[in-house]
Amino acid sequence: MKRLFCPWVLLMLLALAGCGYHVPTAGDAWVGQQGRVVYVQLFANRTIEPYLDTIVTDEVSAQLARSRLLALVEDRAIADLLLTGTVTAFDSRVVAYDADDDISEYAADMTINARLVRRSDGATLWQEEFRRSETYPAQLDKSLLQSEESLAARVVARRIAEDLLARLTAAF
Repeated sequence: MKRLFCPWVLLMLLALAGCGYHVPTAGDAWVGQQGRVVYVQLFANRTIEPYLDTIVTDEVSAQLARSRLLALVEDRAIADLLLTGTVTAFDSRVVAYDADDDISEYAADMTINARLVRRSDGATLWQEEFRRSETYPAQLDKSLLQSEESLAARVVARRIAEDLLARLTAAF
């Protein structure tokens, strides 16, 4: 009796379908072909939360510095690409209560807009919005609560920076 379909063929087709490979498109061509040397400009902060501009810029720079596909430089004049951005929203909200109906957990939410520009002519190559959230425990002491919120903001900024780097290097 002849077999019409071999199980190993099915496994091979499933493996190829789920590998994440895609043919590069015109939308993917901006990184790599446009340059690999990146300058990160200080992100703007359009929120009332202080220091988010520095926190986000530091986290984005740290992620880019770890990348093997892009080179981070401190001199704008030698960069091929300029990465700019704006922290557009930051909010802290209650997400959980305990059995006594007291607040037990908050969430810090952040939104940033990032833009990649070709330095030679100022053309925008890519622009995207990123959002992330991180929970943190409630504290009775206001200074401890503020510390928890600041830590959560840094974690959110790091995750956004990771998302941003993944998006920038997706075409490589």
